[in-house]
Amino acid sequence: MHIPPPTPRQMYWNRVILNALWVLLLVYLASQLFVSFSMWGHRPELSGGHYYISSVLIPDCIILALMLVLEAIGKWRPLLSELSIVVVSHLFAIVIIMNLSSEFHVKPLIMLLPLLVSILYLRKGFLNASSIICLLYIILLFLNTSAYDYTLRIQNIIIALVFTGTSLAGFGIIARGRELVQSLENSLKSEQDLRIQNIIMDRLSKIDPLTDLYNHKTFHEYLGWLIEQQQSTPFPMQLAVMDIDNFKKVNDQHGHWVGDIVLKRVAAMVLKHIGSDDFAARYGGEEFVVILTAKRPEDSREIMTRILTGIAAMRISEMENQPVTVSIGIHIYKNEDTKSSTFQQADDALYEAKKTGKNKIIVM
Repeated sequence: MHIPPPTPRQMYWNRVILNALWVLLLVYLASQLFVSFSMWGHRPELSGGHYYISSVLIPDCIILALMLVLEAIGKWRPLLSELSIVVVSHLFAIVIIMNLSSEFHVKPLIMLLPLLVSILYLRKGFLNASSIICLLYIILLFLNTSAYDYTLRIQNIIIALVFTGTSLAGFGIIARGRELVQSLENSLKSEQDLRIQNIIMDRLSKIDPLTDLYNHKTFHEYLGWLIEQQQSTPFPMQLAVMDIDNFKKVNDQHGHWVGDIVLKRVAAMVLKHIGSDDFAARYGGEEFVVILTAKRPEDSREIMTRILTGIAAMRISEMENQPVTVSIGIHIYKNEDTKSSTFQQADDALYEAKKTGKNKIIVM
């Protein structure tokens, strides 16, 4: 089974907890030095060489080695980082407890460290394991406490209550955290669904559903925007208006469903030949418009000629393989043209093509 790599957020929290453990190690070292200097001359057992080796140097080296192992795992085996940090936090606490004097009755509270680390990961499995280890530790405390030492037994009971309360609070935090994560995921999913719906609605508002070309409204918006751009950065532009010849006859003889097929085939031919900088729309009925940009007029005419001949070469099986032709009017944009005059001149060229025989291109 493929295990996905840790996310950046998981790596971030691993780093935060590792840094916290390093800080705890430094605080532990500082406290040892403080105790040693403060007891110097008063408690010989806390200032001799044997004490430094057995109670300071050895445990500190063990903890330092554990921290270096964690750093290596974080670098080379990041998938094991979380589990390793939880395990080392237990060992960290146990090493400190074992090397503290029995005079410090609150030292069992150091076992809160692995409990808190487990809670930070919001993992029930980690918290279950930490709680069981703390329970076993409490049992050992009671077994090693004299039945007549009521003060120490009461302290152990208080410590047990602290562990129990921390564990219960941890389970509550994990449950609440999972609820928040689930709520966030639901919110993100709802937001994503809404964005998709908005994209779909935006597309539906701009695209002709039959031909998948842009619609009449989008054509006028885009043409107006292009003409505005011409004022600051002029560029070559041509507008072609195209109409299917005798389309009413197609509908009357073969039915409107065949007419729809013809419209789709014509639209597909237009899309096949225009470039990525060009724009095609169904203007209405059997009429189409094409905006050609960043091309010489002769290149634009060549494109429209390929469209004209490609359509004429089509054979519509639903029309008993009869051909379909189109007439095209082209206007070459000039600086003094407006949006309405640009379209009007292209439409006049189309009318001229229709009037003089159809299946041809007229440029104005």
